[in-house]
Amino acid sequence: MIKKIVTRFLLAFAAVPTVQAATSVKTSIDVQAEISTSVRIYVDGRDVTNGAISLVLENQGGYMTARTPAFHFIGNANSVGLRFNALNDSDLISENNDRMKINTTWITPDGAESATSFPVYNQQVYPNFSDVPDPQRGVRVNFVSAQRSETYPLGRYSGTFEVLVTPSV
Repeated sequence: MIKKIVTRFLLAFAAVPTVQAATSVKTSIDVQAEISTSVRIYVDGRDVTNGAISLVLENQGGYMTARTPAFHFIGNANSVGLRFNALNDSDLISENNDRMKINTTWITPDGAESATSFPVYNQQVYPNFSDVPDPQRGVRVNFVSAQRSETYPLGRYSGTFEVLVTPSV
């Protein structure tokens, strides 16, 4: 008799479809992606983003002068705008606190010069440095002492200037 009951129970259990015995569960996967604008600054083929480059002014034609190497912009922006920031009122300061006033100009890749008191817009951004057609051509900054070299006291002068790069999307 017990054998009959167990056999009927097993037959009844076997008759229940498997789908009814298992309940499906689910989970959602929310996927998001944000692409933000990113631009790196290259000088002489190396990344100087948030870094510094050094420049030494030399006496040329009676004035202390120097020009930065070409700046190149690498990233995913359409173009960039540049602003120039003179941190010590455009002065270099000596160890004796003597001041050398410096005049600065932008030199664009086509050779045009303009005052750094105005921004420069629409500068090309390349996806990779290898895409830069001519590493010698790019925006530069020209530095020239406001007065002839002999008018300044002897000494070593220094100062810091910034180029601020703003991506355009």
